[in-house]
Formats: sequence, C-alpha cells, structure tokens
Amino acid sequence: MSDYVRYSSLVEGDTFLDPPPSFDVTEVLVDKYIAATNDTTPELNGLNAAGKRIAPPMLAAVYVIDALRTRVGPPGGIHAKQQFKFHRPAIIGETLFTSASVLKLYERKGRNYVDMTTETKNQQGELITSGMITRIWGKES
Repeated sequence: MSDYVRYSSLVEGDTFLDPPPSFDVTEVLVDKYIAATNDTTPELNGLNAAGKRIAPPMLAAVYVIDALRTRVGPPGGIHAKQQFKFHRPAIIGETLFTSASVLKLYERKGRNYVDMTTETKNQQGELITSGMITRIWGKES
C-alpha cells in the first residue's frame, strides 16, 4: 500500500482536505517568518487599529502548503503555479483552517495535472485567503 494519494482516486469537485487541518498563527512563527524573509514592512511590527498584530500576507504560502502536505502525491511531483487572493490579513492568535477542492484533472505531455482551489478561514469562519494551485502529479509506481 502506498503512503500517498493516487491520481486515480481524485475526482473533480471533491473536497481534498475534509476536515480542514488547523494552523495557529503565533507571534514566534510570524517573527521567524519576518526574519527569514527579511521583511521590513512597518505594519508587521506594530499593532493595527484594533490593537492586534497582523501576519505577513505571504505567510499564506506556509499555511496552505502545510495543509496540502496532509494529502501528498507520489515523489517527483511539481508545484507548478499558485495564486492567492487576500481577503484580509491573518492576525496573531488566530487559528486558520485551509480546505481544498479538486477543480480540474487533465494530462499534458504525458504527465497528470491537478488544479485545486483553496480557501482559508479563521476560527470564526471569516475568509482570510482563497486561491488556486496547479500540481504536476508525481509518477506512481
């Protein structure tokens, strides 16, 4: 038995992550991300009008990929492209939940492709980010 998701088990329209995995936005995590990316955006170090500290928008690349790792394809897959729509910044202290749905399955040049949509909400159900990811599925043995 394989420890990855088989391409043949994917169906267009299916929810890929159900229930959606959680991701805690912590001050330590945000500080590490800012240090690793050398982000000097002033708004990331102070408090917003509501007295809360926001997370860098591109932290989405971390929490979405972290969620997708719960259902991986076989080795050799390629993360071909990704786009995000930011609905509002994530805030330190929130717990985020990312779900994904299979939008389209297709073959190109002998390789299997999967287009997925993603949606990340906080613990109150407020939409934080949505997006689309294209993955080139790894070769299955």
